[in-house]
Amino acid sequence: MAVGSVENAKGNALVHQVVTTTSGEKVEIPAMAGSTISIKPMEDGKYQETITYPNPPGKNYEPKVTILSEDELVAKYGNQTGKNLQVIA
Repeated sequence: MAVGSVENAKGNALVHQVVTTTSGEKVEIPAMAGSTISIKPMEDGKYQETITYPNPPGKNYEPKVTILSEDELVAKYGNQTGKNLQVIA
């Protein structure tokens, strides 16, 4: 199965990583204040998403790890995410 690629973003403080899917689509993974989102391609064509949260004094939060298909990754972080909102009166 084809595997996408992930590279660290350069020159844009709002983007942490850029994922190139197997179809060639570029997906920008946002940089977050305090937390970190890291995407790692897996050999089966899926992606491992790891969200690391800041640890306030006295707390120890474990990273949240999720396995996403390529379609789920694009739906969550793709350039059309949040652009098809409708206002219901």
